[in-house]
Amino acid sequence: MENVELKEGYSFRFFGNKTFAIENTRDHIVYCPFCYNQVLVSDSKCGVCNKNIPESIYFHSDDQTWIASGNETV
Repeated sequence: MENVELKEGYSFRFFGNKTFAIENTRDHIVYCPFCYNQVLVSDSKCGVCNKNIPESIYFHSDDQTWIASGNETV
């Protein structure tokens, strides 16, 4: 699990078995939720930050953070 930052003007959306960042005004383009580089829905890893696209991202209300899970390398 790893913390991710939700940038203003973006949200997280689940596509297939991965969760990406999307711009609220352009929800057909997906971005890496870690570095916000544009990626393809078929990508399993970001070509810029080299992190795996996570399976899910959820809000942890206790400390007001977003947590990515399922992105660990095996």
